[in-house]
Amino acid sequence: MPSAPPRPEIPLPSPPPLPAPEGWAASLAALGVSLAPAQIERLGSYLARLLAMNEQMNLTAIKDASEAWVRHGLDALSLVPHLESLPAGARVLDVGSGGGVPGIPLAIARPDLRVVLMEATQKKVAFLGAVTAALGLDQVTTLHGRAEQLATTELRGSFDAVTARAVARLDALLPWTAPFARPGGLLLLIKGQQAQQELAEASRSLARFRCEHLETRETPTGRVVMLRKGQEERSRRR
Repeated sequence: MPSAPPRPEIPLPSPPPLPAPEGWAASLAALGVSLAPAQIERLGSYLARLLAMNEQMNLTAIKDASEAWVRHGLDALSLVPHLESLPAGARVLDVGSGGGVPGIPLAIARPDLRVVLMEATQKKVAFLGAVTAALGLDQVTTLHGRAEQLATTELRGSFDAVTARAVARLDALLPWTAPFARPGGLLLLIKGQQAQQELAEASRSLARFRCEHLETRETPTGRVVMLRKGQEERSRRR
């Protein structure tokens, strides 16, 4: 994997952490996820910085603090139960990370994982580098580039799990995510109400990239599509 470039320096707002709204902890517990108070505070600090920086650049359409806890925090953490099989030191790639969801909340919940945030927009990469440094997430690195180009590098087949949210429909998303997963690795894709329709549309891509559909689990904020990468990819049919 290429060495991580120096984290770009940008003026990062330092607002106080957002307090978790009433009922959020219960919703988290319903997912089967438990966070220590320090982790919840760190997540609140991330969300506060995300919303504050959003006033300077387009990072998220969500502006309400309570909604951010649900649509960003809870949504991202819905992947945590699917990562239970990953041992300490496992490598996770978040494709099209944008403002850092789901990668940063996952790194807060599982500080033993090595998380890479891949993003094509340089100013967003700068924010990701600055906010992860401010949060002390030393196990997180940022990567600037387009997935279709980086998939031809040594990054191909080198991650234990690949995540993505709100990047593209599944048929278009698979070529940007599946190549990075090692054989037997997981793809955890956060989807909406059309998850089953997208799976049906992507049947040929699933076969091409040797991805097995393990399950689609409904969550309070959407659906998680879980795939397992097979041993090798089929060559593209002409």
